[in-house]
Amino acid sequence: MRDAALIVALANARSPRKPTGARARVEHDALVDPAGASELLSPFLGREVTRRELPALRQLQAAVVAVVDALIKGSPAPVAALNRLAARNPGGRRLEQQPDGTLRATIAVARRSAAAILTERAIDELDQLDVTRLRRCGRPECRLVFYDRTRSGTQRWHSDRPCGLRERQRRHRGQLPDFAQTY
Repeated sequence: MRDAALIVALANARSPRKPTGARARVEHDALVDPAGASELLSPFLGREVTRRELPALRQLQAAVVAVVDALIKGSPAPVAALNRLAARNPGGRRLEQQPDGTLRATIAVARRSAAAILTERAIDELDQLDVTRLRRCGRPECRLVFYDRTRSGTQRWHSDRPCGLRERQRRHRGQLPDFAQTY
């Protein structure tokens, strides 16, 4: 089982945030420029992202969000967009002579784009993760995605700070979330 780090990073890359102490949500787009995209994705790529790669990365992010949203809702995952992105980056065949003199055909791609590398990794992560552990934060004001790594599978918030702390404070003060006041 993997921890779905890339899937979670892509799913949350363009989600609004409500930082600690903020009164309102703040728009957030890590894919708006190469610096933000590199900060988010270089741990998965091992290199910086170029401006030219941003449109394809935004397409990949949108495809991953669609799949994640469907998985969280329990709906069939729309995988066509992700598969189209993967098909754009086919490998080329190349013949290499081995040290023992034999010939071997290998798949070789010159410099692969960031989208190609990340699409392949995203598909691998989605293939291996337990979809029942992919969730949205339980705090109504927060819509961030997380992967529940707890043994019991009962994690409710993407992070204890700020979301878990704020929900416990709300419960202690006897305040119910907006959606619970209708019951």
